[in-house]
Amino acid sequence: VEVTKDPDPGLAVSLATTFGPSLYTQELLDQLLEEGPEAMSPSLFTECVANAASSQVAIRCHASGPNSTICQREAGAILALARGAAEIRAGKAHRALAGAVEEMTPVAHAFLDRFGALARTFDNKPERASPLDKNRNGFVAAEGATLLVLEDESEARSRESKILARVRGWGGVFDASASRVGWGTGVEVTSNALRSCLDRSGVKPSDIDIVVSGASGARAGDRLEALTLNQVWGRGELPPVLVPKAVTGEYGGAFLAAAVLALGGAPFGATGFAAPDPELSVVPHDGTDLPEPRKLLISSLASGGAGSWLILERV
Repeated sequence: VEVTKDPDPGLAVSLATTFGPSLYTQELLDQLLEEGPEAMSPSLFTECVANAASSQVAIRCHASGPNSTICQREAGAILALARGAAEIRAGKAHRALAGAVEEMTPVAHAFLDRFGALARTFDNKPERASPLDKNRNGFVAAEGATLLVLEDESEARSRESKILARVRGWGGVFDASASRVGWGTGVEVTSNALRSCLDRSGVKPSDIDIVVSGASGARAGDRLEALTLNQVWGRGELPPVLVPKAVTGEYGGAFLAAAVLALGGAPFGATGFAAPDPELSVVPHDGTDLPEPRKLLISSLASGGAGSWLILERV
């Protein structure tokens, strides 16, 4: 993306985050605990808000168009891309920087561990994520930033840009059966929403060549993800299912980059999957060569009830 020195009202920013600027928040709390509330820095406080990252990106890139921060946990990265695409479709922006950003501080990691969300050792094996595995017992926490550039296809072609993928459609859901901190059990709700997403995009389940799943090793989250896919495709009829979070971990949006790579035909190795879960009947891709896909579905259901899907297709 060409960044100018002048404000660009046509450049939007849409970023997702779960914990926000954790390091600044930790520093502010340290001041409170060690020196009292009078010592808390106002400048630190202004950087503790969730939209600090999207604001800093806008300042650095002179993006004065729509600026959004999505806080929907595991579903946030896809929803951020959907928001960026929607801004372009509505004519509010000609280009968008969209994705996710996360930093994993010791305090954030400790909280996740205290709540039992992180993977544990099993059978004398080291801690690792085992998405969709019968013995999965948590995810691996990650950090990082993943941003994609979205723009109208005609504009990209006019600049002779290399187009990696076309956004065919997107959709979301809220599962009211979820608690504030866990996944729900509303398989009918999530599967109906996914069907609607496919229908609105003019895509049949059989058109999808690869599913890039947000399964991370979380017991309840992977269960809801797998049962939702089974409801839409039918048991045994799923296309290859990639689970990049087995390698990239949870948070930071790296599985978005994995989806773009998958659409480009990049190979994906085995994830260490060992024991199929008979309740889920979904086995991740085993690392063998796959034909280059034409369309793929990115799926991510979140603790707290949010869910999102994005359909990408080869141009």
